Amino acid sequence: MLLASIRFRSQPHKRAEVISAVDTLIERMRRTTGCSGSRLLTEAEDENALTVISEWRSIEDVESFLQSRDFQVFKGIRMLLRGEPVLVFDQLQGRVTRVLHA
Repeated sequence: MLLASIRFRSQPHKRAEVISAVDTLIERMRRTTGCSGSRLLTEAEDENALTVISEWRSIEDVESFLQSRDFQVFKGIRMLLRGEPVLVFDQLQGRVTRVLHA
C-alpha cells in the first residue's frame, strides 16, 4: 500500500474556496481505481495548513491519477495557495488497526 500526502497552505482569505476545490478533488480521488480512501486534515495550530492524505494500491495508480483531468482541479487552485504544495509518498508494509474501548 502507498500513502500519498499533499501538504499546502491556503491564503487566509481564500480558505473557503480552497476547501471547496479540495472537497471536489477528494470525491474524484475516492472514485479512482486503486484509491482505497482519502481525507482532508487541517493543523490545530494553523487552520490554513492543510493536508490531503490518500491510500493507494500502487505507485502506478497514484501516478495515473496525478496525470488525470480530475487532478487538474487541484492544479487550478495554486494561485489561492501560499507557496508550493509538497507531495510525499510513503510505502506501507503493513498496518495494525485497533478499536479503543473506554
